[in-house]
This record gives sequence, C-alpha cells and structure tokens, in this order.
Amino acid sequence: MFSTLSTPRTWSAGLLAAAVLTSVAVLAGLGLAHSRQAQAAPGFSLERALRDVAVLAAAPRPIGSAANGVARAHIVAQLTALGLAPQVQTALAQKNTIDRRRNLQVALGMVNNVVVLIPGAAPDHASRPALLLASAYDTGERSVGAAASAAPVAALLETLRRLKAMAPMANDVVVLFADGDSVGGLGARAFAGQHRLAPRIGLVIRFDSAGSDGAPVLVGVGGTSAASATAVRGWASAAPRAHGGAALQGLYQDLPGVRMGDLANLGSAHLHLANLEGGNGSGIGSRDTVDRLAPAMLEQAGATMFALARHFGDGPALTAATPGQAQAPVLYFDLPLAGVISYSPESVWAFTRLACLLLAIVCCLAVQRGDVSVRELVDAALGFVAIAAVLVLAAALVWNLLPSLHRGYDARNVGAGLRDSWFLGGFAALGTALFVLLQRGFRRAVGHAAAALGPLLAATVLLLVLSWQMPQTSYVLAWPLIGTLLAYGVLYAPQLTRLSGLRRALILGAGAVPALLIIGPLLDDVFIITSPERSELPMLVLALLLGMASVLLTAQRRFIVRGLGVASLACFTVAGSAAPYGQAPLPQPNRMVYLKDAATWRSWWMMPNGPLDPWSRGFFPTAGARARVQVEAFGWNSSPMWLAPAPRSAVTFPAMLTVSDVDDGQRRHLRFTLAAKTAVPFIDLTLSGADAFATSVNGRPLSHERSASYTLALYGMGGQTLDFRFDVESDKQAIIEVLERTPGLPVQAAERPAGLPPPFTPMTATTIARDRLVFR
Repeated sequence: MFSTLSTPRTWSAGLLAAAVLTSVAVLAGLGLAHSRQAQAAPGFSLERALRDVAVLAAAPRPIGSAANGVARAHIVAQLTALGLAPQVQTALAQKNTIDRRRNLQVALGMVNNVVVLIPGAAPDHASRPALLLASAYDTGERSVGAAASAAPVAALLETLRRLKAMAPMANDVVVLFADGDSVGGLGARAFAGQHRLAPRIGLVIRFDSAGSDGAPVLVGVGGTSAASATAVRGWASAAPRAHGGAALQGLYQDLPGVRMGDLANLGSAHLHLANLEGGNGSGIGSRDTVDRLAPAMLEQAGATMFALARHFGDGPALTAATPGQAQAPVLYFDLPLAGVISYSPESVWAFTRLACLLLAIVCCLAVQRGDVSVRELVDAALGFVAIAAVLVLAAALVWNLLPSLHRGYDARNVGAGLRDSWFLGGFAALGTALFVLLQRGFRRAVGHAAAALGPLLAATVLLLVLSWQMPQTSYVLAWPLIGTLLAYGVLYAPQLTRLSGLRRALILGAGAVPALLIIGPLLDDVFIITSPERSELPMLVLALLLGMASVLLTAQRRFIVRGLGVASLACFTVAGSAAPYGQAPLPQPNRMVYLKDAATWRSWWMMPNGPLDPWSRGFFPTAGARARVQVEAFGWNSSPMWLAPAPRSAVTFPAMLTVSDVDDGQRRHLRFTLAAKTAVPFIDLTLSGADAFATSVNGRPLSHERSASYTLALYGMGGQTLDFRFDVESDKQAIIEVLERTPGLPVQAAERPAGLPPPFTPMTATTIARDRLVFR
C-alpha cells in the first residue's frame, strides 16, 4: 500500500496531496489571522486608553515607590470620576521561597491594592457569588511596564466606563488593581487572604500581558471540574477571539509578567488571560515601552474584557467556592475555523484507547499482509526518535555556529526580536528537509510500511505517557493519531486496494488534517513562548507534525529537499539582515549606582561591567580601559565592575541598633532594630556566617525552618521601627547586612545630556546606603 506513493510514476500524487495540505494550513492560518483582528466594540475610546497608558508608564512604579503612589492615585481618580467608590486596601503580605539547598528568600511588603465593587441588579445579588476582574498596576524597578501592567489597567478602566454606561448586570462585580505583583504576587496574596470581599468570589478572571501586541490568549484555567468547564464554555462563546490550549499552560506560566498567584485559590474557577505577541523579554525590561505598544492590543484587550464581564456578570448565579474543594485539570483547545473544543479529563483515556486500538489494527493488517515485521516497526519507531533528536541538534548547531545570523540578539528577551518569525520559517524548512532525507534512509532500510508506521508507534507511546502524567496535553497527539490511523486503515480495505496513487495520497492527506489543525498552530505558539535560541521544543513539535505525514513527505523527489534548503537559507538571510530590535535605540535602564558604605565610611560610584558612554565615563575618569574586580571594596570573589570614589552626600546610613545577643548553648538569640526611612522604598537584609532557625519582625513570624542562607526583601516599610529577632546557630559569628535602596541618584550627580544615545529609562539609577551588624 505505502510503496505505491513512492514510485516515480506517482510522486506527483503525493506532491498534489502535500499542496492540498498546505492549502488547508494556509486557510487555517488566514482564519486564525482574521480571528485575531478583534474589533473594538462601540464605546471603547482608544485615545483615552492610550492617555491612561502614558500616565501610568511615565516611570517604573515598583511597590513602595513614589511613582507607584502616582499611578495608584490616577487609578483612584479615574474610578471616582465614573461614580464608583474605590477603596485602597493597605495590607502587609509575605511570601517565602526556599530551595533544596535551604537558601531562603523572604519577601515582605506593604501593598496598596485598589478595589472597587459594582453592585449587581439581581434581587439577591448580595448573597450571590461575585465575579472578580483583576490586573496589576505595579512594575519591576527597571521597566516602565507599558504593556506588562499599564495596558491591562487602561483597558480595564475603559471596560468599566463602558459597563457603567449600560444597565447594571445581575451579579456583583469586584475589580482588583493589585500592587506588589512583580515581587511575588504580594497584592494578590493580600486580597485573597485578608480582604472582606475575597470569600464572596465565585469566578476569577485575571488579565496580564507578556507582550506589546496580539489578542488575549487563555493561558490558564483552574477550579473544580464542573465550574472550570462552565467557565471555559463561557469564555469560548463570549470572547471575540477565543484562542488557547491546555497543553501549554505550564509554559505560559513561565513567561515574564504572567502569574495568577493566590487569586487561583479564590472562587470555584478561574480564567487567566494574557496577550503574548510582541514579547518584551525579561532581561532588559525597558523594551516594554509606550512606543512598542500596539494600539490594536488595547482594543482587543478591551473587547475581550467587556465581553467576558457582560457574559459572566449578567448570566446565572456563579458557583460558590467550597472549603477544601478539589482542583481538576480542564482539557480545551481551539481549532482554526472551528472554535473551541473542550471535554472532561475523564474522557482522555477513551480517546487514548481508541488511538491505541487503531494502531494495533493497522499494524496487524500490515504484518498480516507481509508489509512489515514487528522488528522493523520497532526499529522505525526508534529511528523516528533519533530523527527528532537530530532536528533539535541541527537547530542548536545553526544558532551557535553561525553567530552572524543573530548579531545583537539578546536571548533574555524572549519574543522581542522583529525577525523572530523568519527564524521560525528557517528552522521549520531546515527541519522538514532533514526529516525527509533521514526518513528516506530508514524507508530503504526497513521498508515503506515500517517507515510510515514507526513514527505513529513512537507518538502513541508518548500519548500513553501524557495521558497518564499530563492528561490535559493528550489532545495534541490523540486526535492527530486517530485521523492518520483511520486514513491508513481505510487504505487496507479490500475495496480500496486498487485505488490510484492520487486518490491514496488524498486519503492520507485528509487523515493528516487534524495534525495540521492542532499541531500546526501549536508550533507557532510554542515558538512565541520560547525563542529562536531555545528552539528545542519547537523542533520536537515539528517532528511530531512531520511524523503524521511521513508517507506524503518521503514520496517527493529530491528537488523538494533542495527547495526546502533554499527556503531555509532565504529565511535565515532575512532574519539576520536587520537589527533584531530595529534601528532606533531602545531605552535602557540606568545602571549607575551611588553607594554609601558605613563599614568603610566611604562613598562610591559603581556600574556593572559594560561599555561606558561619555556621561558615565565622567564618573570613572581614572578607571582604565576596562572594568576590574574591586578587591578593596568587595573582595576577590566579586564580579568585575566600574568603581570610583564619590563625594559624600546627605544620604544617611541605615539606623541599626543592637538590642540583645544571648547564646544559651543551643541557639543564639539576636535582637536588633532598624528605623526604616519613609523615603526608602526597598530594604534588603541578609544573614551570613550562621544558619537561621527562626526569624521575626515586630512579632510577625518570618521563618521557622533552618536555612543555610537567608535573604529578606522589605518593600514599602518606611516610617516605622522594625524590631527583628533572629534565632541562629550557637558559637557562630553572624553578620547582618542591610542595604537601603532608593531610585535615583543624589542631587550632586551630573545630569546626563538629553540627546545622548541610548535613552535611559527614568528613575532606574539607584542610591544605596549600606551598614552591617557583626555578632562575634
């Protein structure tokens, strides 16, 4: 059966079938692209939303900073102007993180969440579970966060303006603008654990952003089985462009700026949406600028927010959360031109068993007719695994051995490159060419049938593993395998044994359509989430896609491989022919640091290792041609940096005072105080020299387990005296070091010329005051 497609007389049949499959993929892509053009509904003011973004993104707004307060005041003013009654929840929130080596990091911050309640119109609205719409308004210290938080906040404000202008919805709607999201989701934790409205929440919908373009994608679903399934169906029917897949939830949550946090513990279900295109990366946060923000992204976000708010806010009563409710995964995915498909995880094994049954039937028929032996089938499956590994290795070699293809590319900025789509085309064409060449070799060694069925056997084994360990991802292989195996099985029917090569190719092509519609878009999504440098997972997805159409691909003549090689070279040439982030210099964080050190009673100008521009060179006139390890200031183990003496300033040292030091032979009990300054938003405290067993501040427990290293980050704690108590190892010298960090430089620092490239992100230089207590 399979050899018919490979004869010289019928290679054109396979080519025609491949053309048909390509047409299907193009049509699906056109449908997907069309669906991405979500139109802003009437009443959405793009101009007003962009003004909100400009105000919010004027400077970085980390928790506790003055810019954070300005952004919060703007949000409160806009809500008040709508006739709403916003409240600011000021609360202390904490998050502890410890790794396997017992390195403990504690984040403790005073958050200021903005919360507003929109009462529903139903007679029993006060007793109904409420809908929560949530986003965050703070940023990290190095980014203005135009897309990461300003855009969702602006779109949410515009959504509230539209909702306020319409008839009230049936259910109560709670809106949360969270603070402290960039330091471990402290604002979400404070709302979920301390706000009076938190127990009333029935459904949570959170909006984030990992890029400056694109429509919102469903990146996470959770809750009870019934409630989350209902939420997914509601999203699928209401969202202007419903796109997302359960298979990628784990990858989505690793993206910068995408975090559900403690809001996942509220309600009976939650939906998490974020736009992913036009990524700004995590390495240099200043790429997230207002200029890079696509206006259409705001319109699409606003359209989605409004549609979901109306659907769930004006629908039947939401399901209330129950204590100790069991979380259940939800299986969902969207098909181009077809919409969202969702079914219960309990149904996963039914489809997996069907795929296994079809594989067994087709393999038995092939063995019975003498087309393949069991040994050949196993060899072909192992060969497919080897080919997939070769594809991954080839992509890595191309990237690492040809640096001219990606000059200036910053691997930390996932998805930020302007030519990343060309890299995807180049890797896809290269991978397909290699797959065809290598699969032909296996076809000659093990036969046509084994070469066709081997990849399906390997995919079925993987399907069994996924159904067992990650059932929400099983659809990626189950439906493509069922389609492909049905096509193979049909061709073994006695009535179809004399079909022409063209008709056989068309039947096989039809069987490969599910793979194209499911795995094809998945390849693009995975590439957006990863990056050209980290192409291992995209190449594995490509191998799975090609394995479903192995017969059609290997039936082509050699000029197909040559054409793919030319296409790959062309794509890489285009990708490497321009600056990855455009010609205009993007704003960069100002990495200049003023350090005032109490231990040495000296002040320093500091900068991390890197080239100096004329302005920064003025701070280090005698530093030489390159940065060096600053042994005098930081010891032999420090990293190379620029360092020069700085004049004394009005910056004061941390006001630390030892209260007591008692060693009872088992533990050493340390007590000290720190007068936190109102103008200092960030305080970093580290303990070295002795393991910590228990720590607290002002009577609040911070840790109660042994830690080999201890770091405490305090945010917005100014204006109070902090009373610390540490229980540490006995008979060990303990060193407590405190860094008080403030955005900006002292007033005597020279101003940087306005026209000097690259432009600097405002308020990203840092002033640090350092002191330590040594308990000998």
